[in-house]
Amino acid sequence: MPGTVYDFFVQWHLTEKCNLHCRHCYQDIAVPAMAFEETIRGIDNIREAFAAWEKDYQMEMTPAFHFTGGEPFLRNDLYDILGYVRKYGYAAALMSNGTLITPADARRLASLGVSEVQVSLDGLEAVHDGIRGEGAFRRALEGLKNLVAGGVPASINLTLSRLNSGELAGLVRLAEKTGIGAVTFSRLVACGSGGALSGEMLTPAELAAFYGEVRRLQDKASVVFTSRDPLFTVSGLEDGMPEAEFPLGGCSAGVFGITIAADGGIMPCRRMDMTIGNIRDVSFRELWAESPVLWALRTRESYHDGCDACAYWAVCRGCRAVALAGSRARGGQDYLGPDPQCPYYRAAR
Repeated sequence: MPGTVYDFFVQWHLTEKCNLHCRHCYQDIAVPAMAFEETIRGIDNIREAFAAWEKDYQMEMTPAFHFTGGEPFLRNDLYDILGYVRKYGYAAALMSNGTLITPADARRLASLGVSEVQVSLDGLEAVHDGIRGEGAFRRALEGLKNLVAGGVPASINLTLSRLNSGELAGLVRLAEKTGIGAVTFSRLVACGSGGALSGEMLTPAELAAFYGEVRRLQDKASVVFTSRDPLFTVSGLEDGMPEAEFPLGGCSAGVFGITIAADGGIMPCRRMDMTIGNIRDVSFRELWAESPVLWALRTRESYHDGCDACAYWAVCRGCRAVALAGSRARGGQDYLGPDPQCPYYRAAR
């Protein structure tokens, strides 16, 4: 449709190397990372799709590349990759454990115009170190302070489970004291090494209570709360939300975003480890248009046992990674079933 603005999210895992060993890590078997030249060709592959969409559909693309790992600061060519993306005017952000970020890094990130660095902080010191290792909190906080001092927009990300659901208020106070602008969160997905923590996932009632606390804190805190969890969006909707038969928001997997793994594997979402191609040897534009997996994620009739009949389908669809992990725990491979943590189902008209 002419005049349409299309936000597109690319999560790019530059490496699976990491200096921490987190209990909830969704990585399992390490894969070798693409070299710099392969990475640039992969970015060009996606860039060509953006250009074609803008020309063919007279739409404005506003893509954002979010680079992560593993730990992206372990890539020696990180700044060259960031610079390449920024050269074309695309937004560039980083997701990091924060422990390696120096004042010099902050200055370089600021000079490149990096839009945000999201640092994982799963609670205050005792809880965070219990999940990510002794000393991780202190080093992550130092990295955050370096970002703030360097003028780089920084946020805290909480991987939500029973291990840390009571840490939100303390993290908000820490963010306000440190000058961090946003607190964000994503749910634990029990896959990879994190599969051992399946018993720590919140129940639907516990998740609703947590999001209720977030909504209450929003009215008083100076920080912004954000999340890509579609259930967080639904938690703030009124009953009069208009219904639609095509995605308007919600889970970005295969709809508004894609993941590129360190070896070039293309996935709907990194925590949905279903490889549908490789950026090194397929046309991204053709894959996006033709993949049966991606089309299933965009089509209401493909869903079942709840999501397909929910009034919020167009703006939610649940977290497909959580749905897949739940199915795998029962011996299946179903990524289109219900989100087992959802407390917000409302029957469609």
